[in-house]
Amino acid sequence: MAVNVKSFSEIVGKDVFTTDGKYCGKVKDFRVELGKFRVTSIIVEALRGTFLSEILGGEKKGVVIPYSAVEGIEDIVLIRNIFKGVGAKMAENKPMPAE
Repeated sequence: MAVNVKSFSEIVGKDVFTTDGKYCGKVKDFRVELGKFRVTSIIVEALRGTFLSEILGGEKKGVVIPYSAVEGIEDIVLIRNIFKGVGAKMAENKPMPAE
């Protein structure tokens, strides 16, 4: 997807959602391959209570998302859900609370 270089500074701080409608956090930064002048990934700050934060065990961290997963950038950043099945797999591995 082509993005105007002028707009990169506008991307930082935008909300990130999956195409499934799950809130992931905010764009914190992006990585650029200088040799080829192309964006390779965006870094999403997984805020507490977000989909990514739940996958990471509730911690607030930066998550690197390949730029190829970005579907669109307007008022929000829309990414493909590259985490499908991860949340379900983690739920299977969690111990059940004692009654």
